[in-house]
Amino acid sequence: MARTDLNVVALTRAGVNLAAALTPAAVDGHAFDYNARRMLRVKNSGGTARTVTVQIPGTVDGQDIMDRPYVIPATTGDVLIPPFPAVYRQPNGKVHIDYDDPAGLSVAVFELPV
Repeated sequence: MARTDLNVVALTRAGVNLAAALTPAAVDGHAFDYNARRMLRVKNSGGTARTVTVQIPGTVDGQDIMDRPYVIPATTGDVLIPPFPAVYRQPNGKVHIDYDDPAGLSVAVFELPV
């Protein structure tokens, strides 16, 4: 799967144009460099709910850790997923995001200031 890297938008006291930060969802998913201050925004303009899954690598006692699905409501769904704990970091240092269907979805990664 050839993921597309997402740009990270730094949140500042001057504010951020949230709509301008959005990128259409990619068929092969997205990735961004892990940082404990980064969060994901997902907006759904499609007529049906969509599921966005954030992969969690690794195991506990030999059992795979289940990936984390997020349901994004239809038409007006606009979900902000809070910063991810380190368990979401892939061996390549990124967070991997998959979409059940990218149609109508747009995403952005925001980073909280220090």
